[in-house]
Amino acid sequence: MNNTPQTTVTYANGQPIETISTHDRALHYGDGFFTTLLVVDHWILNWSAHWRRLSISAERLQFSRLDESQLLQQITQAVVQFDPDGGLTKVVKLLVSRGVSGRGYAIPENATPLVLVQVSRAPVEVEITSQTTKHLPVLNFPPPMLLQLGVCKTQATVQSQLAGIKHLNRLDSVLAQTEVRQQQHQEGIMLNAFGHVVGGTQSNVFMVKGQTLITPKLHLSGVEGTTRYQLSRLADAFGFVWQEAELSLEALLLADELFLSNAVRGIMPIQQVENQRFSTEQGLVLHQKWNQWQAEHAHLLEAIQ
Repeated sequence: MNNTPQTTVTYANGQPIETISTHDRALHYGDGFFTTLLVVDHWILNWSAHWRRLSISAERLQFSRLDESQLLQQITQAVVQFDPDGGLTKVVKLLVSRGVSGRGYAIPENATPLVLVQVSRAPVEVEITSQTTKHLPVLNFPPPMLLQLGVCKTQATVQSQLAGIKHLNRLDSVLAQTEVRQQQHQEGIMLNAFGHVVGGTQSNVFMVKGQTLITPKLHLSGVEGTTRYQLSRLADAFGFVWQEAELSLEALLLADELFLSNAVRGIMPIQQVENQRFSTEQGLVLHQKWNQWQAEHAHLLEAIQ
């Protein structure tokens, strides 16, 4: 029987905490980056893409090099504390701050990064029905959400040096997601100041045109999601041609189908944008293929092996 007395546990550099220093640069400047993982029982889904994101973010933001094995140990520690018996589906947020320093914007010399690992119950429940002979989980994912979207007035920030990174300056998404809630939509499409489609408020967007998957370029705005990254590598195997393009809203709405992706909910077919409806047939197939790939490439936390 699972015993989870806390709704969230947070570890900082491997130590349980409930507070953070008021001098931390994440609080003052948003100086850091993060990734959000889905963990089923003690299996991390799509870890390779999350590790890639963390490594690239550290390099581009001039952080010291991260240690993959150390991060996995810290994730394991927090997950086991939260869900000691296993069985739950969890969201793990791994946040890296520049750490505590004095005043001023410039990167401090000899900065000591702070790694926060926060675990909470996931908004989706994925069941493990059995394990294969390769000791991989057989996962039973819930049906995908069929989304109804609006178009946000809040623009996605244009900043080529930060584009693609999931850094801590997410105020455009905060305002846009508030619009979504007020309009009672499930998600919203965001554009940047050039009128280019960027993505959802917390997701990447894709259009299906024939057998081509088209997704916005992220050279000026937006976040390269971990699911998006893997789909770029899997498109051919899934029977699609991959394409990145600068898309206007008008071009996006000419799609045969649309869907969103993120790490927690996977592939989410879009049923409607404002008053325009779309088929979801291929999106539902991709949802199944993506979930199968995640199960076949799940990473078992080391201390549990």
